[in-house]
Amino acid sequence: MEEEPLEFLRTLVETPSPSGFEDENLENWRGRVETVADEVETDAYGNTTATVNPEAETSVVVTGHLDEIALMVNHVTEDGYVYLKKVGGIDPGVAQGQRVRIHGDDGDVSGVVARKPVHLQEDEEKEKIPKMHEIYVDIGAEDDDEAREAGVHVGTTATYDAGFERLLGDVVAGRGLDNRIGAWIAAETLRSVGTDELDVTLHATATVQEELGLRGARMAGYSLKPDVALVVDVTFATDVPDVTETQHGNVELGEGPTLKHGKENHPVVLRRLREVADERGIDTQDEAIMSRGATDADAFYTARGGIPTVSVGVPNRNMHTTSELVDMNDLEAARDLFVGFVESLDDGEEFGRP
Repeated sequence: MEEEPLEFLRTLVETPSPSGFEDENLENWRGRVETVADEVETDAYGNTTATVNPEAETSVVVTGHLDEIALMVNHVTEDGYVYLKKVGGIDPGVAQGQRVRIHGDDGDVSGVVARKPVHLQEDEEKEKIPKMHEIYVDIGAEDDDEAREAGVHVGTTATYDAGFERLLGDVVAGRGLDNRIGAWIAAETLRSVGTDELDVTLHATATVQEELGLRGARMAGYSLKPDVALVVDVTFATDVPDVTETQHGNVELGEGPTLKHGKENHPVVLRRLREVADERGIDTQDEAIMSRGATDADAFYTARGGIPTVSVGVPNRNMHTTSELVDMNDLEAARDLFVGFVESLDDGEEFGRP
């Protein structure tokens, strides 16, 4: 990956964007697209859409959500200890001993998720995964007054203090790659498409509050009413120990994005994506998803009277932990696939049933 797109990805990952509090990262995203877009609009809750060629009859949206799972201050004790609530699908099992940043009124306040030393634990405690309300953060405060003076109070958000790091090859690790990588792909698709070859309107959208139940996508799907929606999110990489392929399928890091079959995935759009991948030599993988889903694609395809949609997955290891892993080649392949798809469309083209 070239240096500039890589640094944009790093910025998205390292900028806190808890669900419902994405504003700072939306500004980062806007800064990346506004130099090439004909127009950029942000709605009342933050969903941000950059558009090129807005006068065409046919429109397509490429979208990924920008929010991340996070934490929120629920209570501060008289002794200055901080108790948290989940914002989205936090796994309490990975919380113990982690460092956090509480995003206080006047800047970040560092803290540590407390853990009783193993020497003092009873046998049953060693095997127990605590519930969220049993976990507390030590910020070093003497009492609740000092915590409040530092800007820590009920309703303040927090994220794990885990940044972006490159591992061997093209694998990167980071907090909340789910789904800042999707917002990256949407922006880079807009920046990479050949406007001279574009006959349709292209919207790139960074949505909000996906981790709270696809809230932003419901708004964006209704407002944009595109003819086609390409939704990108992470999907489970199964090339790790203790994950059974006969149960969860075969999805490997670095082997390309997944084209998903079933449910929201419109057969005509899916076939076109397959043709583009074949024509341009882009590696893809197949994934079956007939069960209930939980990505923005579920919101887009049911918007208004139904929007032809395909959900594309980027393989991700360690999902919803502090150190998710993706392969940058999969990100670039998804971007190239979307660019090829958009450039293949004719204005006025329709996507009915086959």
